[in-house]
Amino acid sequence: MTTCNYRWLSIAMAVAALSFPSSSLAQTGRSVVEEYFSAKNPPSGSLIFQQRDSLEGMALALATGSPYTHVGIIRITGGGPYVMQSSAVTGGVEEVPLDEFINAGVGQKFAIYVTKKDYRPAGQLNSPASLAAYDYYHLPYDFLYQQDSRAIYGAELIFKIFKDIGHPIGRLRRIRDLNFDTEAGRSFFLNNWRERPDCQSQWLSQQACWDRIKTEFIVTPNDLASDSKLELYLTTF
Repeated sequence: MTTCNYRWLSIAMAVAALSFPSSSLAQTGRSVVEEYFSAKNPPSGSLIFQQRDSLEGMALALATGSPYTHVGIIRITGGGPYVMQSSAVTGGVEEVPLDEFINAGVGQKFAIYVTKKDYRPAGQLNSPASLAAYDYYHLPYDFLYQQDSRAIYGAELIFKIFKDIGHPIGRLRRIRDLNFDTEAGRSFFLNNWRERPDCQSQWLSQQACWDRIKTEFIVTPNDLASDSKLELYLTTF
C-alpha cells in the first residue's frame, strides 16, 4: 500500500472512531476485566470488536468504512474472561484471555456489543453462543474467505455460531457490493489466488479470478455489529 493510501486510511479510522461514544473506563483506574467482567451477573452474549494492524484489517476498514476489522466472543471462566476468535495470526480458532485479545488491537481500543435479549438459561453465566463456539475449536483460518470450506475466518465464526443457536445475526453480502476494489482489497484477496480451487479448476487468469471472487458472499465484523439484535455495551474508540 502506498504511503498516501496508508495516511488516508489512518485519517478515515480516526474520523470513524469519533462517531462512537467514549468510555469512562480510563477514569476508573481499573482494567476492563475488573470493571465489567468480575460481577456475578456479567453481560450476555458479549462480542468484542477491534481494529487489527494487517493487510486484512486495512482491506476491511476501507471496504466497510468501520474501524471494526476483527471480532471475538467473550466467555466467562473460573480464571477470568476469555475470548474465542478465529485469527490469521494464530492460523485458526483459539481462545485467549480478554486482556491478551485487547492488547493485540491497534491502540488497545475495542467495543463490546451484547445481545438485547438474554438467551442464557437461568443461572448460566455464559451465553449459548459462547459455548457453541467450541464446535469450531482448532479449525484452521480461512485466508480465502470461502463459505463452503472447513476453514473459518473471524466474522464467519461469530456468524455461524449465532446461526447454530437459532438467533442469527449479521448478513452475507457479495464482495463486489463492498468497497474491496482498492489496492488493499485486491492485494488481500489475490494474495493466494492461484491456490483457490475455483480459479485453479477453470485455469483462470488473475483478473478473471478476481472477477470470480467478487461474486462470493462474505460477512464482515461491521455487518455483525450493525445487527438490530445487538446493542453497544461499552467502547474505548
